[in-house]
Amino acid sequence: MKQYIAEDGAPITDDMVERWTQEAEDGFPNSTLTRETDPFPPSRAEMKAHTIRVPEELWQLVEAAARAKKITPSEYTRQALGSSLAQSGLTREEKILLYAQSNGLSREAAINELLDKALA
Repeated sequence: MKQYIAEDGAPITDDMVERWTQEAEDGFPNSTLTRETDPFPPSRAEMKAHTIRVPEELWQLVEAAARAKKITPSEYTRQALGSSLAQSGLTREEKILLYAQSNGLSREAAINELLDKALA
């Protein structure tokens, strides 16, 4: 059996996996599940088509992944791009300004909106 190590270096045991599996099957009792918000939510009114070139095999993977998530390939691509940008080497300030620009907000309004979402 393959051994897994947690991010903090602790080994993940079979007992832990069994416990987590049972919790998932039981619907995570005593837990509140929340959906992670899209760091760059699309604004339908401001959408603009852009053409990109990707290999056919890659596009087929995008379509398959979108089907699995029950979303359109466009939405999947937006989420993937947003996630990639959120994890990129952008500074905190650059991320704030990008969020503000993509949502038509001032820097201060973007910070307030992000704080409200985080505290909700």
